[in-house]
Amino acid sequence: MNILHISDIHFRRKYEACDEGYKGMLAKMQNPLIPLEKCLTHLQQQTTLDLVVVSGDLTEDGEIEDYRYLRNWLKRELGDTEIIVTLGNHDIKEHFRVGWCDQEASSAPYNQVVTMPDFTVISFDNSCYGYADGIVDEGQFQWLEKTLEQVNNQPIVIVTHHHLLPQQSSIPKWPGTERFLELIAPFDIRCILNGHTHHTFSDEINGIPYFTVSSMSFVGEDEGGGFVRFEERHGYNLYQLHQGRVIQQTSENFIPGHVLKTLHMTK
Repeated sequence: MNILHISDIHFRRKYEACDEGYKGMLAKMQNPLIPLEKCLTHLQQQTTLDLVVVSGDLTEDGEIEDYRYLRNWLKRELGDTEIIVTLGNHDIKEHFRVGWCDQEASSAPYNQVVTMPDFTVISFDNSCYGYADGIVDEGQFQWLEKTLEQVNNQPIVIVTHHHLLPQQSSIPKWPGTERFLELIAPFDIRCILNGHTHHTFSDEINGIPYFTVSSMSFVGEDEGGGFVRFEERHGYNLYQLHQGRVIQQTSENFIPGHVLKTLHMTK
């Protein structure tokens, strides 16, 4: 079983014309579907993809039609391959529900439970639009606990957007991490997948394999003094699972060296 993990596409059909600040950086960036298409073409020539996971920030504050376009584009590229997503802090849930899911607009968390032959994937929404570090209410934790109990007869893969380890980034870890780890401790969690930091990272957390994937758009490098250098960079993780256990993990990261902007982020 091969799982492709991508994240932080930050897609828009058209980015706002702007010269200054963060929006000015985005305006200089290539369409992230360009590197994503190259990655998918390369991968599909080399291996069979059984599942694709997108761990949040599908769009950059996207409109309904941005989600619809991205969904249809991915379906064309991936065919019948199953796609599991969670949402990030740049995803507008109401727009996602209409454009991606063909449902009525709703600000409720978006969770998925997908049963594969040897394991179950739980996509747990720990994001809130406009809140960079993520917010989860008690209802979400109760949903997670109930869902874990329901699928306890199978190994479990959990997908979130926000990262859980403070040492991996200057960006703060998700504030709900401790409660989350307490809830999953009794269960057979085979790995945790996430994004948000835009940097690849792998480790273990309480003995569970833990993987953060690069973005499919840009990365910010802390230069000190509040300055961040933004440049185009993209990558993906590929996991091979056997009987629900990760037996091989590969990260591919592409660094074109195209600097977009250096910004003072505390102003």
